[in-house]
Amino acid sequence: MDVYELVRGPFAWIAFVTFALGSLYRIIFLLLTGKKEAVPNYSKSANDAARSILHGLLPFGSTYMRQQPLFTIVTFLFHLCVVILPIFLLAHIVLWYESWGILWWSLPDMLADAMTLWVMLACLYFIVRRLFVPEVKQVSRPGDFVLLITILLIFLSGFLAYHQWGPYRPILILHVISSEILLMALPFSRLGHMLFFYFSRAYMGAEYGKILKARNW
Repeated sequence: MDVYELVRGPFAWIAFVTFALGSLYRIIFLLLTGKKEAVPNYSKSANDAARSILHGLLPFGSTYMRQQPLFTIVTFLFHLCVVILPIFLLAHIVLWYESWGILWWSLPDMLADAMTLWVMLACLYFIVRRLFVPEVKQVSRPGDFVLLITILLIFLSGFLAYHQWGPYRPILILHVISSEILLMALPFSRLGHMLFFYFSRAYMGAEYGKILKARNW
């Protein structure tokens, strides 16, 4: 078994299992250890919770987003591309078909390239922002830069491999390995916000609406 088959086979399964079990552990831990508020007549409002989640998902849905238009646009499109590209990229769909016989619609090549370039530029933007914006620099840690560089490396190596620019096999292996590393790190890093976003937004929305009689967007 060569290196590519190793990272595509056993290593891929290790990455998926680590991601699944790690995510499950973090969610269960959150639910079991969450602080119970001892407030008389406290009740959560599903309506306020849903509105909070909706405003957090929509671009410019919150006051902070409207105050940071460039950051909002870059961030929203970044997340959109990061979620959509791995699912609807032709090269990934071909792998699914070869392994499981599953086939679905793919993105046009030009659109996929544009989305890939956007993700890479967004990563550079986030890195510069963490280096030079004082309030962001203050809360940035080395791990934050490692995550951004890893994402940049994944999309850059995927872009190069797809267009077969450079040594194809090593670049493809680098793409797969870096993707698996990111997948395993996701539940245990700041990228874990994808798991906790809905819980935190729902809780804050309910608390602001019922207790503070206000909105959190």
